[in-house]
Amino acid sequence: MKTSRPRPIELSTPRRKLKTSSAVSLWRPEIVLATSITTPVRRPVVLADPAARPEALRTQLGAARSLLASLGEAREMLGASAAEAHTRAADATTTRDRVSATFAAYRAEAALDDVLTGAWRRVSALMEERGLR
Repeated sequence: MKTSRPRPIELSTPRRKLKTSSAVSLWRPEIVLATSITTPVRRPVVLADPAARPEALRTQLGAARSLLASLGEAREMLGASAAEAHTRAADATTTRDRVSATFAAYRAEAALDDVLTGAWRRVSALMEERGLR
């Protein structure tokens, strides 16, 4: 008589192969052939109105010239007052005179810095107007 042996019970989960993709994937281009090639429509190039463009340029040049002139005048005036204050500080006999001359020099330099900052803002605005920034 044949007796069947009982199968051993597997308690572990069945092993399945996991599908993994490779770390490198190759590029597979899709080649598309054109059925017909047409030339693009030619559009004529239109320039800006000659009467309007030079006037706008004249306005911008005028603004730049006035900016540079005011900057030059401020530089001369404030530079002279700063130089005077520095010499006054060097020639001062008392501490009080030396301190007041030094303060005057700092005020002149701060005023020059303010003029330069304002000029920088105006130049930046001119550049943005022209499309350069």
